[in-house]
Amino acid sequence: MERRLGKGLAELIDTSPQAGGGLVQLRVEQIRPGRHQPRQTFDAATLEELKASIKTHGVMQPIVVRPVAHGTYELVAGERRWRAAQALGLPEIPAIVKPLSDQEALEGSLIENLQRENLNPLEEASAYQRLMEEFAYTQEQLAEAVGKDRSSVANALRLLRLPEEIQRAVRGGKLSAGHAKVLGGVEPPARQIELFRHAATRQMSVRQLEELCGKWQPKAAKRRRAQDPQLALIEDELRRLLGTKVTLASRRKGGRIIIEYFSTEDFTRIIQALKVAV
Repeated sequence: MERRLGKGLAELIDTSPQAGGGLVQLRVEQIRPGRHQPRQTFDAATLEELKASIKTHGVMQPIVVRPVAHGTYELVAGERRWRAAQALGLPEIPAIVKPLSDQEALEGSLIENLQRENLNPLEEASAYQRLMEEFAYTQEQLAEAVGKDRSSVANALRLLRLPEEIQRAVRGGKLSAGHAKVLGGVEPPARQIELFRHAATRQMSVRQLEELCGKWQPKAAKRRRAQDPQLALIEDELRRLLGTKVTLASRRKGGRIIIEYFSTEDFTRIIQALKVAV
């Protein structure tokens, strides 16, 4: 099966018969929120601005829906427009009706939100995770589809491993994805929370948080890097080659190479990169 998210909104809102779409006016009450909507939070101020625009100019761009049972429709794209129209008491809204599968509905919602930059970092990561778990996407396929490199997709997915307290801060816009990425490179989770609280209290920049994390490294890690200045370079190269977190723990007569993975698909990809026969 060919998997392409990157075709964009143009294809999603295509009303030509060949594309299976048709532009109609639907009653607002016929429409229900999409089960596959990746965005979980809707900014109240932005919604008010959209309401004011619709009140003045009307709904300029149709929403996209798919038909469901008993003459109702499920939103695929345009939930903010639908919510604004509903709040204004509009009886109808222009819509493009398309017979989409569950996979296509999730893809359509992800396309709209990614291309319009409406998702917060965790919502984006959760959408990636759903596509991987429910529809067998790989990180490489996702990266190609959304126009990002694979490491960006991998970094987004790692946000889902952060403690819930930090994830709440990201969802609420109190912590940037850059800050969260820095905290994701710290172990254990208790230290992540400690550093997060310390940085949040002082309103640190990403750069300041990076410096703080370096200072708060365990003494053993600092000693190891001071004794072997090439260690960090080797770790960085292994991380680049394998696309995941790699830690070298050296001893006098040996050591350990720790390769982390963050999903079953990630594990399979690393095994293939290492050319391990299974």
